[in-house]
Amino acid sequence: MIKHTLFAISFIIVFFSISACSSRQDIYISDTGEGSVSIDINLDNMLTSYAGDLLGGFSGPDQKNVQLFDIQKIKNTVMELEGVFLTDISSGNSENLHLNFSFKNPADIFKNPLDTGIPDLISFSTTKKGNRIRKKLNLLLTKDNYKVVTVLLGLENSEVLDTFGPQENPYTSSEYLDLMDYMFEEYETSANIRTIVRTSKIIINLKTDGQIVLNKGCKVLDSGSSVIIEIPLLDIVTLEKPIEVFVEWE
Repeated sequence: MIKHTLFAISFIIVFFSISACSSRQDIYISDTGEGSVSIDINLDNMLTSYAGDLLGGFSGPDQKNVQLFDIQKIKNTVMELEGVFLTDISSGNSENLHLNFSFKNPADIFKNPLDTGIPDLISFSTTKKGNRIRKKLNLLLTKDNYKVVTVLLGLENSEVLDTFGPQENPYTSSEYLDLMDYMFEEYETSANIRTIVRTSKIIINLKTDGQIVLNKGCKVLDSGSSVIIEIPLLDIVTLEKPIEVFVEWE
């Protein structure tokens, strides 16, 4: 029961924390594919209250000592990734997490360890266009490859993930809102829960070493070398259709 509850909390933290308005993710990628990621997370009160009540029941009455981010587990997981290097990690309290890591190739972060024929979640490639070299970063999230993310987070065998994650027969947005309403009904009003889920997005600031010439699912900033990527939370947890985002630059 404890193991499954921790899986549930971890899964919810993943999707709500990375898409919360107070979350910031900055990614830099060079022309060779090398780069870095910086993430700062501040969790919503609804989530910390929910998780604190559950974990507090297992760790004792003093919920101030409850830690929602397992720093050592995150360190161990990143250290096992070839070509990915953790440079900084800290958690001032249970609601905050700061994380920096670098990579030789962004595909290494969510690399499928088996040759299954399933498309990679992240890929980086270069092609020659006349006398220029074009670089491309592609993100493709499908029902077939999303579990690569769960392996990185240690959730690959979670029964809770099977319930709350993307389904073979996808939840509709309405069905997923009903599910979240039921889960958090003791912590927020139905209207607020639905607003939080509807408006939650993954927001990523991506900077490249060149001028962006083509993109999908992004907003190019005035510099011409940076984009903002916004992916609605409901699109991710339902995956009614694949999500594809790409950036090409020279």
